[in-house]
Amino acid sequence: PEAAEEAAMLAEVDVQELPAVFDPLEALEGKVLVHEDKERNIAITTKVRKGDVRKGFEESYVVIENTYKMGYQDHAYLETEGALAIPELEGMTVISVAQYPHLAQQKVARVLGISQNKVRIVQPVIGGAFGGKDDMGPIVAAQAAIAAHYAKRPVLLTYSREDSMVAHCKRDPAVIYYKTGATKDGKLKAIEVEIIFDSGAYANRGPFTLWRATAHASGPYEVPNAKVDGKLVYTNKVYQGSFRGFGNPQIQFAAERQMDELAYELGIDPVEIRLKNILRTGSLTVTNQKLEYNVGVAEALEKVAKASEWWERRKRYPIVENGKARGLGVGVIWHGISTSRGVPDWSNAYINIARDGTVTVYTGIVEIGQGTSTGHMQIAAEALGIPINYIRIIHGTSDAPDTGATHASRGLSQGGNGVLIAATKLRNRIERAIARHFNCSELDVQIRDGWVYVKGERKLSWREAVDIAYKLGEDMAATGHFFLPKGRFDEEKGQGFAYLCYSFMALITEVEVDLDTGLTKVVKAWPAIAAGKIVNPELVKGQIYGGLVQGIGYMLIEEVKLENGKILNPNFTDYLIPTIADIPEIADPIFVEDVFPFGAFGAKGVGEMCLIPTPASIGNAIRHATGVKVNEIPFTPEKLYFALKEVRK
Repeated sequence: PEAAEEAAMLAEVDVQELPAVFDPLEALEGKVLVHEDKERNIAITTKVRKGDVRKGFEESYVVIENTYKMGYQDHAYLETEGALAIPELEGMTVISVAQYPHLAQQKVARVLGISQNKVRIVQPVIGGAFGGKDDMGPIVAAQAAIAAHYAKRPVLLTYSREDSMVAHCKRDPAVIYYKTGATKDGKLKAIEVEIIFDSGAYANRGPFTLWRATAHASGPYEVPNAKVDGKLVYTNKVYQGSFRGFGNPQIQFAAERQMDELAYELGIDPVEIRLKNILRTGSLTVTNQKLEYNVGVAEALEKVAKASEWWERRKRYPIVENGKARGLGVGVIWHGISTSRGVPDWSNAYINIARDGTVTVYTGIVEIGQGTSTGHMQIAAEALGIPINYIRIIHGTSDAPDTGATHASRGLSQGGNGVLIAATKLRNRIERAIARHFNCSELDVQIRDGWVYVKGERKLSWREAVDIAYKLGEDMAATGHFFLPKGRFDEEKGQGFAYLCYSFMALITEVEVDLDTGLTKVVKAWPAIAAGKIVNPELVKGQIYGGLVQGIGYMLIEEVKLENGKILNPNFTDYLIPTIADIPEIADPIFVEDVFPFGAFGAKGVGEMCLIPTPASIGNAIRHATGVKVNEIPFTPEKLYFALKEVRK
């Protein structure tokens, strides 16, 4: 590494500065084109149309209009990007940090000009990803592979912290114009929304994050009339990419701030106005998709309001003591699980049972700290009727079946379906073999806790049963595949099927604001989640806690500083992230198990839910404590300090 650094210092680079545009609103004017082969700086547009917006606003008693702005957020994972590429006789093995080993395999094969079966990806447990390594993993794998191909020897590529923060994708900056109309009693009548996402220099995942934001523009509420337009705009800056929430934190912040402003204008409690409009089973979404399955968000909101003593606290707050103000805020969100619209999505797994009864599960889903591997082992153990310690899981390798990406909160809820199906096949085969062995009906055979019962009487150990199945010719290896059913979305009409199912979260936060400095501290948080069957409550708690802290960083602390497109703070000295001192007291999460028939044991997704409502909940709490309308992310102490001065004038 030292020699490589020395060589890099000897390189001389001549740079010719070209015209550039850094503001997405200026980029829309088209005076400077980021890509000269395009006629404008708009990469893609999106839209949703529902009902008659003009009529909806005419029927509204109150109309609220605001502009919301959001900046970049860096993933700030502790492990930077890296890959080790090892040339083989007829191909390449790459140990990388991808969230989708088969996508990395595809990209490495493409750049080397060889077939995919000559590329092997090995994915160890990742030291943080949050979506960023879904984008960057295949890139660094391909970079290392090209170098190894030409050097004809192994190549290790790792990014320094500065390289990582300058080069990797980030959460999309956004400008959102939002207009909401409602009746005197708080029923929503219409929304009109324009969403501008700053793409940076490349489109990357922008078309998909923008579409998600567009399809979620209403928040988790029934709105009879909606007009939503999205624009993905090129600028000469670092590009956007996958990040926990995938375009939804931005729009949910705007939608939830609008709900609070409506509540203030109408004199209605913020929780009550939400319950008046909340999505329920059978509701039609903003894209006119009917929610046919269980929708538990109303129950989650009611329970968390009660647990936090919302109504009692709102009467007492805001409180100002010793120059510090306390307030209470709520954020309620929805999030479509898995990939959107008609994009193909599937689950795949392979399970093998050895002669000694031990079980090996193969899945392409990657472990990035979320605990999915544990969840998959639980699913297999439950389906087979054996203890979890009988099972070993091999994950994150191209040797396993292509299970799709570990993103979109699909790792357990959808990725687990393949495991469940394969395990169920094997259990059925063993039960069939035991029924033949004892000359009884398969209905008389039960497997639980590693033992086989025939007509209620314990007869065999799991290992003995497996041995009998082998001897009777049963196949002790099985694949599990499930193709997810999806509907259609009409792009021209902006109507139709958006996501297979939705998870929901309600979050209430209490903040303390120093009125002299603008410093905001989140004192306590009360989370409630409606995400189907909770397979492992402890893992879900970990996701909620981690997402909450990341959301605090996004809302209050984390700010990418740029000058003429150049990142000025590409390190943890100047790019601040929450520390243990910033973590609030977190109440025990409330779980509403609104089971989903197409999820493993009824599970829906969890991983992204916990971050999405945090900025809105904190922003609404600051508004309650200080009277300042919080319309920007991040809302740093400096911004709040000057906003407080304006309020006091």
